Formats: sequence, structure tokens, C-alpha cells
Amino acid sequence: MSAQHLESELGGKYRIGVLNKMFDLLDVLEREGPLTLTELSQRAATNKVTVLRILANLEARDYVERDELGRYSLGMRLLQLGLRKSAATDLRAVAHPVLRELRDQFDETVNLGVLIGAGILYLDILESTLSLRMAASAGARDDIHSTAIGKAIASRWNGREQEQLASLSMAPKTARTITGIEQLRQELARVRDRGFSIDDEENETGARCIGAPIFDHTGECVGAISVSGPTIRMTDDRIVQIAQAVQTAANVISERLGYRL
Repeated sequence: MSAQHLESELGGKYRIGVLNKMFDLLDVLEREGPLTLTELSQRAATNKVTVLRILANLEARDYVERDELGRYSLGMRLLQLGLRKSAATDLRAVAHPVLRELRDQFDETVNLGVLIGAGILYLDILESTLSLRMAASAGARDDIHSTAIGKAIASRWNGREQEQLASLSMAPKTARTITGIEQLRQELARVRDRGFSIDDEENETGARCIGAPIFDHTGECVGAISVSGPTIRMTDDRIVQIAQAVQTAANVISERLGYRL
């Protein structure tokens, strides 16, 4: 049963009144802001006390902001979320043709991923045409410590970001998965020095993956790409070739995002 059908069957049972009012206020601010408390109350047809309580919570989380005249407008948090969504969309569009060339060069599965929370999200996956191949779906999530994409991104963390390593859930995926924080730190230092990461049967037995980070115009690492395949084809000699191509492809994507090498 689809979500739409389920909601229809339940007669809107799961709708929450205060959340609907909150979204009404945000919609009004998007169309007409900045507005005072009185103006917002009138536009949203909601009493002032309720509006004030909702605004207080939104303001505390930077979803709305108030100026010196007491007028409310959309806050920086919404802008950040919008920019993140836009950046992810732009990254996929920019990267896709480069990923296609990389896939065609080796006929192995090529992946594009970004950091999301304490894991990675696959934005784009171009599968190999061979019958024995690594298969996954865009929109799937995976771990940082066991994947080439995750390690490529984490290798660029500095200062406060490094503190995230200690909070990672480093569950073993295979017998070769790195599960110790110091071992992971050493591995990330090697990744940073050589410019590419390796998942050597750490995320899935019988599979190897080579990754490299992507940077935007500000120099920030915004994601990574990787080539993955079965160990019978991902030999040591071939990994050297693929690693060079992955780094070149990542550099091309970075340049198209405005990064200067």
C-alpha cells in the first residue's frame, strides 16, 4: 500500500495540527515576509499565543529570525538546507558525464557519494555491463569506515571534524573491516598522502573499491567517487591503473565545480 493510499485510508490520522500550523507560518514567511507577530497571526489565521510559541521554537533553531523591528523572516538554517540540496543536485549533474566515461573505460561499477550524518549517501551509481558486478542503488546509504568513498571523504577532515571519528559506529562488515579508531586514523593519513582510498574487501567479501575525494570552489570536500568490482578483476596491477583514473576523474569534477588544483 502506498503512503498516499495509507493516508487516505486512515483519514489523515497521522496529521499533527501544530506541525501543520508551523508549515503554514513558514509558507507565509516565504511568500510575504518579513512580517510582525500580528501580521503572521492574521495571515495564518492562528491565534497569537500559538504563533508566538511556534516562532520561539523556530527561532531557537535558526529556522526563522527576527529583526530590530520585531519582524520575522526565514532563517539561515533553511538557507543552509536549501543550499545543501542544491549542491547535491548540482554535484550529480556535473559528475555524471565524468562517471560515465570512467565506467566505460574499465566497465566496472562507478559510484558518487556524499557525507550524510554519520554515513554516506550514494547520489549516483553507474553499473558495469558485465554479469559479475558490484550492484547498488542511488539513494542507498553505507558506512564511512568500511567504504572507499567514506574513507576518501574522512581523509580530508581537519580539527573539529576529526572528532567525528571517535563517534563512528565501526561495526565489522567482513573479517577485513577496520574497527579500531587508531587504525582508521592511520589509514586515513595514508589515503590523504597518496590521494586515493582503497576498500580491500572491507565492506563486502570478494569486492574491492578505489575512491578519491571531490572539492568545490571553496576547497571543501563535498563528496567522493569510486570504482568497485570483484576481486578476480580488481587485481593489484589493475588497481594502480584505476587509482590513477579515479584521481583524474575526481580532479575533473572538482575543476568543473570551481576548484583550482
